[in-house]
Amino acid sequence: MKKNLKNFLLALLVLFLFTAIWFLGFIHGSSWGWQANLPSPFENLINKEIPQEVPESDMSIFWDTWKVVLEKYVDRQNLDPEKIILGATRGLIESLEDPYSDFLTAKQTKELSEELSGEFFGVGMEIGKQDGYIVVIAPLPGTPAEEAGIKPNDIILAIEETDTVDLSTTEAAQLIRGKLGTKVTLTVYRSAWNEAKKIELTRDKITIPSTSWETIEGDIAYLKIYNFNQPLTMDFYQTALEISFAKPKGLIIDLRNNPGGYLDAVVDISGWFLSNGDIILKEDFGNGEIKSFRVSLGQSLLKDIPTVVLINEGTASASEILAGALRDNRGVKLIGTKSFGKGSVQELITLKDNNSVKLTISRWLTPKGTIIQGSGLEPDIEIENEEDFGTYSKIDLEKDKQLLTAIAELKK
Repeated sequence: MKKNLKNFLLALLVLFLFTAIWFLGFIHGSSWGWQANLPSPFENLINKEIPQEVPESDMSIFWDTWKVVLEKYVDRQNLDPEKIILGATRGLIESLEDPYSDFLTAKQTKELSEELSGEFFGVGMEIGKQDGYIVVIAPLPGTPAEEAGIKPNDIILAIEETDTVDLSTTEAAQLIRGKLGTKVTLTVYRSAWNEAKKIELTRDKITIPSTSWETIEGDIAYLKIYNFNQPLTMDFYQTALEISFAKPKGLIIDLRNNPGGYLDAVVDISGWFLSNGDIILKEDFGNGEIKSFRVSLGQSLLKDIPTVVLINEGTASASEILAGALRDNRGVKLIGTKSFGKGSVQELITLKDNNSVKLTISRWLTPKGTIIQGSGLEPDIEIENEEDFGTYSKIDLEKDKQLLTAIAELKK
């Protein structure tokens, strides 16, 4: 009797152990199966394949997080998978901690293309990001921003009621823009002020001029380049011919408050001022890649005219490339104040459904290797103006000390 009971208990123990092992194996297999084969909430996803040439990494934390959200989030029935994917994609770019790289939706891509084409609706100012803040690089001439007194280096703390600290420049620009005639309130701080001020602006159609020129002091050509957008290359052809036919004894290139634009545009424009074969800039693509050289292949029509360049804190990006190339190749003097210091190159890469990524692909250096990013170009002759004359205002030969210094330098 005791022997039968002992055998029964032993059999029961074996059965229990077998059941426990089977159960643990089932749980482990289910967990492994989740990692290897996405569970039912993801069965409708497309393009689940891992792209080629991606470094080895563990994506389980992403899938685990999404699984928890789908299973436990209180409003899970209202979740939008497309919105989740876009948010995760935006987070990928934000993790780079690069203020000039952005993920752009189709709408944002269209708005950026309109801006670079030279026409959009907004208040008319170029913005960037410094030390985590949205800052004004330059107000555009004749626009609501300039008329309201917005100046370079003004810090935009809020757009309406939205704090800008966590916004990218693209997101900030999207909030500032809107329909023609509507109003937007910006909370602005300036170092000369004791406190921030609210400035209300009325949105208008912003048409961005590319360049203009005129003769001053009888025989000096004054050339203003406002930006390096799409129309500049074609517009400048006529401008360069007109300046050449005028046979000036000196040339002043005014790049003050020029926020930059397309790299190709500045490469094309530089060719009018440099000799064929001159280096315009050097590009550092990182990861040990050999530096790339942009070489002038232009007409060199204006290269023999004695030249000086005006720069200030609003001189950024492509305009810094031109200023650095002229100084390093021809010894052209830069006059004014230190430039903004945006020495990186962004490429707009089109993705599916007209979304895009604006990605920093390289950092550029002047022909002699000066790094611009975060430092800016130091002027050869430093002089400040006592007041801001505005990008598109008329020439003031009485109060514009920087311009007067440039004229005196050419006349030496």
